[in-house]
Amino acid sequence: MASGGLTYSRLIAWLKVILPLAALVLLSTLFLFSRNIGGSTDEIPFAEEELEQKVREQRLSAPFFSGKTSNGNLVAFTAESARPDADALGRAIATKMEARIDHPNGQYLTFASDRAMIDNTSNAVTLQGQVNIQSSQGYEITTTELVTAMRETRAHSTGKIRGTGPGGQVEAGMLQILPDEKKGDTYLIFSQGVKMIVNPAGSNEVSRDTD
Repeated sequence: MASGGLTYSRLIAWLKVILPLAALVLLSTLFLFSRNIGGSTDEIPFAEEELEQKVREQRLSAPFFSGKTSNGNLVAFTAESARPDADALGRAIATKMEARIDHPNGQYLTFASDRAMIDNTSNAVTLQGQVNIQSSQGYEITTTELVTAMRETRAHSTGKIRGTGPGGQVEAGMLQILPDEKKGDTYLIFSQGVKMIVNPAGSNEVSRDTD
């Protein structure tokens, strides 16, 4: 009898853990928790309409994603909360999103915004609102929308940017963040009507395109 009681108690305890986690597992397909970027994730089929509706109503607190890109950079995405987008399966809406890219040579980039859209299909995050971009090279840039990959060191603004850097103040119609596969660095490329107020003491070069 003692053994049977112990088994029953364990069963109840496990069910209390497993049932809530089952809903979170479904939601985690929208915001990846895997720490292995190179791995594959299997989609969980939503066979029942009622189950799908329950998943849409779920919310995750402090979701976190991290991994390593093919060129050795470490990436990490965190948010205050995330919930499924009711209008698009496979997409989630996050609040207070922050992202960081660390390079093997010690350089880094950070992104932050109050709101972000997470697309599990394309593995991309769109930061919206007041988007702040900072780099270890001394750049501090703001824009209204930045699209960044979660599995690669690539990002671009969808509109104008402005900010400061080692060379002075900069404004441009677009910012691209691209990797240098050979050197392991990351370039900030300003294009589409670049305007600069150059600081004579600055020594860094900025890519220019006045088209």
